[in-house]
Amino acid sequence: MKETSFTFRRGRGVVWVCDIHNSSKFLNKNESVEAMEEYFQRLHWLGRVAVNAAGGQFVKWTGDGFLGWFPTELHRDLGPRAASVIDIIWQLTLVNNVTGLGIETKPKFRLKHGLTVEHDAYLTMVSDENGQHFDLMGRAVVLAFRLAGMKVNFPSIVTQRELVEAALGEDNSRVRFKKISLSTVERQKYFKGDRWGTTNLYASTERKPRPRSMNSLLRSIQKTIAEAEKTQTTQDETDPIIKRFMEDLLSGPAWTQEVFMNYIIFLREDMLGTLKVVARELDCLTQKPAE
Repeated sequence: MKETSFTFRRGRGVVWVCDIHNSSKFLNKNESVEAMEEYFQRLHWLGRVAVNAAGGQFVKWTGDGFLGWFPTELHRDLGPRAASVIDIIWQLTLVNNVTGLGIETKPKFRLKHGLTVEHDAYLTMVSDENGQHFDLMGRAVVLAFRLAGMKVNFPSIVTQRELVEAALGEDNSRVRFKKISLSTVERQKYFKGDRWGTTNLYASTERKPRPRSMNSLLRSIQKTIAEAEKTQTTQDETDPIIKRFMEDLLSGPAWTQEVFMNYIIFLREDMLGTLKVVARELDCLTQKPAE
């Protein structure tokens, strides 16, 4: 029998905690527990794919979510790293919301995410007869778990100002964030009254539509349609992280291939088709009447 050995070291990196909203509620109901258990298996598989696609390490399945670690030894690499993780969170959450990972439930299972930068991670590697096992500890790791408990707008990310500002430098336009302030009740509920790391929190937020004319709105929709169609026909220009994620989804088990196809149908027929209908209607409304 191989003797168990422990290796410890320090590190710095980005921490991603993914959590399932109201998982205990679904587990406590006989009518949803089997679907929840099947969903656990699928999210576990897909979570590994997502973390690996963004260049991270899948640390562990936490029972109703997972912990991902993205080593970032150099501070100058924090921006690209943060942008990559935000990108893959956006993609995973969109695929989940659109397809339900192939599991039909009402209401749908939803994901929440806590994202932090850990400057003083305590990394543990355990080796035994079953292989190697990796884990990490740190104040920001604990903070990420607590942030993942909060429910905010799509793609449901709560993070720190340091990561938001770092990602902005990478032109990450898929997700917008706003600063949030915690009430006494929220601080007690989510953080057990602890104030560490809670004064500069940001949450993903929906974009507020700007007042615009019909012609301006039409041009915006037409641009969105053109960009969407270009993305479908020029795979070489696709974000390499998203591309890898989709390739793994397509080459995975039977259920992942079904999820992939349903997602593509949504993009091409539901979302893009609706935009084209709206564009045609707006085009008719903006045409000047014949004299």
